[in-house]
Amino acid sequence: MKSALAFLVTAALLLSVSMFNPALAQATQVSYVVNLNSFTLQVTYPSEAMPGDNVTVNIQGSPKSNSIYLQSLTATIYYADAAGLHQVATQNLVSNPTNNYGYYGSYTPGSFSKNFTVNVPQNTPRTSLVAIFSETVQSNNYNNYNYPSYFGYLYSGNPLFYSYYPSYSTTTDDAIAPLSYIKATTPEYVALQSEYQMLQQQLNQTQTQNKQLQTTISQQSTMISQLNQQLTSTNGTTQTYQMAAVVFVIIAVALAAFSIYQLKKQRENAKDRRN
Repeated sequence: MKSALAFLVTAALLLSVSMFNPALAQATQVSYVVNLNSFTLQVTYPSEAMPGDNVTVNIQGSPKSNSIYLQSLTATIYYADAAGLHQVATQNLVSNPTNNYGYYGSYTPGSFSKNFTVNVPQNTPRTSLVAIFSETVQSNNYNNYNYPSYFGYLYSGNPLFYSYYPSYSTTTDDAIAPLSYIKATTPEYVALQSEYQMLQQQLNQTQTQNKQLQTTISQQSTMISQLNQQLTSTNGTTQTYQMAAVVFVIIAVALAAFSIYQLKKQRENAKDRRN
């Protein structure tokens, strides 16, 4: 029983540390820089999370050029286990649809900031979240074109008129960034928790039995005390009876002696009268 109780205490301490450690050591904010072809992203997220938590991710984006149109920027969140990658969420960070001419209606607004929240599934094992950032951009490149023109010859003496026309090209790019570490329970923790619960149940049963034994002992002690009182009372009564018996014996002996004396005296008197 002592060894089981010692193991129970050890298990309780280990479980307490495991349960309350995340609360005592608050998750810190971590930053990671993602370099895409056209954008630089600074990703900030909590270092740790638990299954079922909502993880807030902050994105600070900066374009690498002013001559790009940003079509879209998305983040897809995954976690990995022995079976592979599992998609958790997809977040659209920037969207700039094309206009009727087939190019994007406005330049990228430059630097931007975006927050989004990811809910960690309850069945997530002990692993890390990862994010894949995907950008689709349209670059604006100006090319030189020349063609014969009467006005070009008239004003410059050169029959070719030079002009600049924009040339659009769409490119995509992906990059991976780590996110929060998921501090899910391990199989060892589950086994230890099961052992702890079993020992806790055994301890509760033992404590119940101990209380019952204490009640029985208390009842028996009360009974013994009552018996002792009865015995003391009986001993006192016995002593009284013994003393009374002695007195009665003494009285009986005295009466017998007196009777014998009186009888003997009567005989002597009768003898004297005959003489």
